[in-house]
Amino acid sequence: MNNWKIAYQINKWELKKSIFNIMLSYLVMLVFSLYLAREFPLYLESGLVFFDLVFLFMFGAAPLLPKPKAFEVQQIQSKLFVSPMVVLQKHLAIKNNVIIRSRLIMHTLYTFPMQLVALLILYSTTSLHNILSIGSFISFGLIWLSFSIYVGYMVPSLNIGVRMFWGNNTIFSVIFLLLIIILLFGLTLVHVVFDHGIVYWSILFARDYPLATGGISILLAFLGYHFWRNSMRKSLGRLMYG
Repeated sequence: MNNWKIAYQINKWELKKSIFNIMLSYLVMLVFSLYLAREFPLYLESGLVFFDLVFLFMFGAAPLLPKPKAFEVQQIQSKLFVSPMVVLQKHLAIKNNVIIRSRLIMHTLYTFPMQLVALLILYSTTSLHNILSIGSFISFGLIWLSFSIYVGYMVPSLNIGVRMFWGNNTIFSVIFLLLIIILLFGLTLVHVVFDHGIVYWSILFARDYPLATGGISILLAFLGYHFWRNSMRKSLGRLMYG
């Protein structure tokens, strides 16, 4: 617990400098939330691949929204990409566990509040409240909030640092675009094969098996947290930050 307190204390300066970007990310997430609420009836009726894509972005990749330059992941050595904040913390001889927790705190501030708001907007303003009871809605929320951990924690892990096989941002942009195309193809395939998208099926699982889906989601969040924490710890011990 003491490491969490120290991590919060050293994050105060970063939080102060990041407040505009955090509010901007909240605004973007709010716009996406309103889009999801507006398109939800059409999604249930005929399915929309873009609906699933937006949902995945909000709970898996939202932390990739731009941050202040001083805290954004960038290339600092040949093929080494890392947040300058992590480099500074390493030079100050801050414990690795504290650095990891500081990245997780900032990640949570950028994501969790608006992820929770997005779920509440979807439930309160659409027919979802007629499909899911309160208990089933909690299970549905756990499915996606756990997803934001076992998938979304990849982002703070990248903050810690990663060596790429390429050495410039242009190649990164091309690879990122290819990943988006592959994801779109995968989502489209799910719609074709299973007659609907992943959000739709997560609603049905939460409705029909709330305890099982909730329990599995909590387990996945637990495993995901420990996997990414251990990955960040290994990176901090292995990478040379200069």
